[in-house]
Amino acid sequence: MKIKINLNLLNQISIIYLSVPLFIFLLTWLNSYIAIFCSCCLVVAIYTADFKETKTNLSLINNKKIFLIVLGFSLILCYFAGLGGLWYQSNDHHWRNAIFRDLINYDWPVYYKTMDYAMAYYTGHWLLSALFAKIFLFVSKDFAFFIGNIFLLLYSVLGVFLALFHFICAIKVKNYFKVILVVVIFILFSGMDIVGVIFPVFYDSRVTLKDLHLEMWSIFVANFRAFTSQLFWCYNQTIPALILTLLLYNNRKKIENYALIAILCLFSAPIPFLGLLMFFVLFFLEYIWIQYKRNNIEKCIKKIFSIQNIISVLCIAPIISLYFISNFSITSDEGHLRFVFYVDIHYIIMYLYYIILEIGIYYILIYKEYKRNSIYYISLIFLLICPFLKLGLYFDFCMDASMPPLLMLCMMITMFLMRKYNFKMYKFRYIILCLCLLIGSVTPFFEFVRGFKEVVEHKTIFRVADDLKTLEGNVGYNQNGEFINGNFVTGHPKGKIFFKYLARK
Repeated sequence: MKIKINLNLLNQISIIYLSVPLFIFLLTWLNSYIAIFCSCCLVVAIYTADFKETKTNLSLINNKKIFLIVLGFSLILCYFAGLGGLWYQSNDHHWRNAIFRDLINYDWPVYYKTMDYAMAYYTGHWLLSALFAKIFLFVSKDFAFFIGNIFLLLYSVLGVFLALFHFICAIKVKNYFKVILVVVIFILFSGMDIVGVIFPVFYDSRVTLKDLHLEMWSIFVANFRAFTSQLFWCYNQTIPALILTLLLYNNRKKIENYALIAILCLFSAPIPFLGLLMFFVLFFLEYIWIQYKRNNIEKCIKKIFSIQNIISVLCIAPIISLYFISNFSITSDEGHLRFVFYVDIHYIIMYLYYIILEIGIYYILIYKEYKRNSIYYISLIFLLICPFLKLGLYFDFCMDASMPPLLMLCMMITMFLMRKYNFKMYKFRYIILCLCLLIGSVTPFFEFVRGFKEVVEHKTIFRVADDLKTLEGNVGYNQNGEFINGNFVTGHPKGKIFFKYLARK
């Protein structure tokens, strides 16, 4: 059975999938008048943001089987990432489960009145599941949390499913076998961390190997994470970021929808948004230049000032921005984006070694194919400077903001492998590239292994990381007067613009 999959439909489902959490946020976190106004504006922006000009259709062989296979991959990824609480969860889930519990148990916006704090975090991916779970609070808080987790698992599976199909559309493959191969490359794509672990430079990586978390092998606290690792550790930001990066790429000529895509990314994945921002600029300038050469500037200006762009920029973006800049990590003395570099020969050698293993060899191997492609250079430049950039109190910037450019790199590699059929001419690069990908796949493979190891050792699949239960009492000032875990909350919310003038009381 052959069915044409229309990219327009995939785009529309993705926009709705990512807009629903923002719609819930506007209605439930803002005061009544502003909530109604902004929600109506969002509905208008979504309604006017059509994708009818997109001509790409995919006719997939044995389409029904491909659907089931991609759905199966999505379910496997989300299940073994610990979503749903039915398998081992990484340490980061202690905090994510605490946030999810608070979203279920507290009124919105979430105020911690005993501490004079309020939640100020990118909670978008949880909102629909938490809202559904609130229905079952009459039974018990634990039961509501359980139901919410099952719903969250299903919601996340749908998100990963959309991301995988957007990736398939970007690569433009139709063959049944190649579709599966593309999905496998996406899941297993990573830098060659295992080489750095086995052959470290100025660094003892034995602990990294023991913990089965290979990406922490270098002296850089921040690191480039594989997409699978991102899902296992920070799923709430990873899933929206992957969808929106691919959504932008597949619709890069639709500049009339840029602002809508941007606010959706800003809301659910603010740090990856900073990595995606340069591609917005790149695709925008390329489109303007092409239209200028065609003498279509007037039409281009109309697209720039589309209804959805105007609404997104003037009505929605300020609300989201005011919410996030109230976060303690942003308002602290070290909250601004800054460049951190140490003039030390060991540090520089380690950096070069790190870059070569993580991305350098990949970029060298595909240079001949993409030397005239601006995406190649923009993604490379960003990844080269990313390890030196720090935002807020921690090193999350590199790990999360690198996701969009790494996805572009993965896309270029996959396109090269799928579209070059003259094996004799490209034999050397093919073999080396496949070997590097195979070595890199050890990193996401170990993410699965760590879960199986924990389950076998403790003889139960229920290895839920849920010790904290709530943020209340787990954030604040320590004995040294330092504010800990401030990236989740804002202190003294009544003094912040968002909570003082916009939020529900």
